[in-house]
Amino acid sequence: MDAADLIQHLDSIATYSPPLHDGTVNRRLVEAGLGAGVEVIQGRLEPGGTASRHMHREAWQIILFQKGRARVELGDGIAREVGPGTVVRIPPMMPHYVEILGDETAELIVIYSPPVGPDGFIPA
Repeated sequence: MDAADLIQHLDSIATYSPPLHDGTVNRRLVEAGLGAGVEVIQGRLEPGGTASRHMHREAWQIILFQKGRARVELGDGIAREVGPGTVVRIPPMMPHYVEILGDETAELIVIYSPPVGPDGFIPA
């Protein structure tokens, strides 16, 4: 990789919507192909947007909420309203669900370790 490719403006990074998510636009800040051993995502979820109940086969998922409010459910019973500054840690194979609350777009940083592969989103 050329050193010039390591510095980019956020707007130049392609957007995508992950499987099992509604109202979500993500950008891969650190993609698996870079070889860093992690995947880092900037996510924006519109009001009412959801991440349907799912899990990740091998990856830990760490979410840092930067803006907006959400209801987060982990496993079989932990549900909590979260907002800016909240860190959510989700181990592999733990079912989870996220729903954006209120009328503000949520902004968050997501880290997957190891990176989520093409079959990494499993309905739960």
